[in-house]
Amino acid sequence: MKSLYWFRNDLRLSDNPSLNLAIEKSEEILFAYNYDTSNDKESSWGFKKTSQHRKSFLFQGVSELKSELNQYGHSLNIYVDDSVTILNNLVKKYKIDTIFCESIEVYEETKQIELLEREGVNVSCFWQSSLFMKHQLPFSIEEIPNVFTEFRKKIEDVGITPNKPINISKKIASIKSIDDKQLIDLNTNLHDYRKSSFPISYKEFMGGGKTGKRYLNSYFQSDKPKKYKETRNELMGVNFSTKFSPWLATGYLSAREIFFNLKKYESKITKNESTYWIFFELLWRDYFRFIMIKYGDKLFYKNGLNLTTQNINHDDENYMSWIEGKTDDSFINAGMIELKATGFLSNRMRQIVASYLINELSCDWRAGAAWFESQLIDYDVYSNQGNWAYMAGCGTDPRGGRFFNIDKQKKMYDSKSIYQNFWNQS
Repeated sequence: MKSLYWFRNDLRLSDNPSLNLAIEKSEEILFAYNYDTSNDKESSWGFKKTSQHRKSFLFQGVSELKSELNQYGHSLNIYVDDSVTILNNLVKKYKIDTIFCESIEVYEETKQIELLEREGVNVSCFWQSSLFMKHQLPFSIEEIPNVFTEFRKKIEDVGITPNKPINISKKIASIKSIDDKQLIDLNTNLHDYRKSSFPISYKEFMGGGKTGKRYLNSYFQSDKPKKYKETRNELMGVNFSTKFSPWLATGYLSAREIFFNLKKYESKITKNESTYWIFFELLWRDYFRFIMIKYGDKLFYKNGLNLTTQNINHDDENYMSWIEGKTDDSFINAGMIELKATGFLSNRMRQIVASYLINELSCDWRAGAAWFESQLIDYDVYSNQGNWAYMAGCGTDPRGGRFFNIDKQKKMYDSKSIYQNFWNQS
């Protein structure tokens, strides 16, 4: 069989079941990555869907993936095109029997598969981005609880264990490679990220599977896991929170790789509330994925999953002041300046600025979600849309939206205005 493996949000060789399936079933294989040109188009809110921050981190990892494949005697053929067009052309050019790829169950990504199949292309998709596989869940997708706590308790009660991470199939060293000789040099020019809490210009924070694994190993060789819950709400610096999210979002690391490193740490070093909270956050990530599959496009509607008619207004002037960090609140401005300058923001600050946009500036939550999509190096469609809907009261939580008292938050997390002054003086 002649196959094409299409790398999507799974830019790694290890623990990639879809990739292994392609290798095992093929006599010849073409490895392809396409940066879809739709990413550079303007969103309906008036800015590019993908900022240079996201592109730089993404292209770092693509470059590293290319080097890893080279070590096995293969090429990564890199394209910048419409995904459906380029893949369809490659299928015809090389008489490809099947395209293998990971399954991304969101409207735009699902539409790509439908369009390929409409052209007669055989596509084999495999769901693999969650910690737990769908068949492992103690309920069907349709029966997933609409409250996270119920989801978590059921998962914990039945005691299911994620599948162990797998190595790349040994067959990769002997399978014949199809080389289209497409080695586009993606632009990884970097801004100055020295002030960032995730400085992608530093070797240890760059994009890529090998880099992600090195960081993962160093994290669990430190004392950070046992202090995670104490530090997770800090606003700045490279040592608060796990910092796994950028590598997870682009598929440089899998959730399973993190989980089993965590279990090893708990068995050899310590198991406490902080280590449990790392697992807790991985569960939240899974929950947003499965809720998106359950409800689909509804999570992109103005009222989301809210069955009542919620009055959601939007003020363009307020929205632009938020984006530019020019609101009447210096604390909020600090967060927005950091986001635009670095492509990263602490989880706590994300919640604070989201609440401010929705509740203080009376803006459409989807506009906030779109700006985060554009800027964040750890943008993940499931978590981003789920979190914004949750904040706006348009998600599954029956308690409605989340309102953060900004003055109270500042006193709790930036009482000496260190963070505020750091970014407002940039």
